[in-house]
Amino acid sequence: MSETPLQPLRIPPDWRVGWNTLFELDPTAENVRRGFFGGSSLFGASSVHMRLAVDVEWRPEDDPDGRYCLTVYYAPWKRTENGRRRKNVALDFSHANVVYDMETRSRQEIVEQIEEVLRGRDEWIEHN
Repeated sequence: MSETPLQPLRIPPDWRVGWNTLFELDPTAENVRRGFFGGSSLFGASSVHMRLAVDVEWRPEDDPDGRYCLTVYYAPWKRTENGRRRKNVALDFSHANVVYDMETRSRQEIVEQIEEVLRGRDEWIEHN
């Protein structure tokens, strides 16, 4: 596994990658058997500025017939009793909303989707 390169990704500067075990390998039965599609999550990243988190999993885990599952979460700003946005509040995804999800067997498609969602979509984000 150590000689296998990670999948190259274009990651905008505001994003922090928490983990990445998304390898530059297609999901063949042999690659699944070798352990490249195990673990609960293959890729995870978050953006404090956009208040988004991205998670990519392979489900079912270690299954050659599985699929990449991408989920995007949005953590709305905490609000005061008057509805104003609270400042200096840590980003917390424990009550986040799912704003987008998709599944595919294609490595190329999951890479395109990851790069697209890292750019964010206006409709996902509160702007006040």
